[in-house]
Amino acid sequence: MAFYTVMIPPPGSGGPREEIEQARLLPETFTWSAFVLSGFWLLINRLWLATAVFALIWGALFYGQNRFGLSTGALILAHGALALFLGFEGQNLIARKLARQGWRLADVVEARGLPEAERRYFERALAGEVTPPRAAPVAPARPQPAASVPIIGLFPEARGR
Repeated sequence: MAFYTVMIPPPGSGGPREEIEQARLLPETFTWSAFVLSGFWLLINRLWLATAVFALIWGALFYGQNRFGLSTGALILAHGALALFLGFEGQNLIARKLARQGWRLADVVEARGLPEAERRYFERALAGEVTPPRAAPVAPARPQPAASVPIIGLFPEARGR
């Protein structure tokens, strides 16, 4: 089973039902397309800053090959490392981009596939179990403390010893 992060659009993009219908479900799995296509995947998903960093790293690698005699094997190894990073962190890059645009985390759903995850989320959201805050977006003065973040895993409550 995989976990899916559910992001809903910023406040003001419609009523609660429209926000639920516009939700994006991002799988918390390895992204094969990001692994295989790397830079093109970044462009397709409009991750401009990550694309610029990717291009700078590649430029530095080719400069290092021409200037310092970096071997072709080292270039292949570096590309493999970058591709592996994008494969593991690609969906998180998309989630962060959406969060910067004002999208909110609404739910985390466990399911076998995307259709089942959508069904579970829509059932919960339309039944009123998942009601994300509809407050107007306010820039926080300080980062929120770690205790206010819900914990997922073996330890459901954050308690100190």
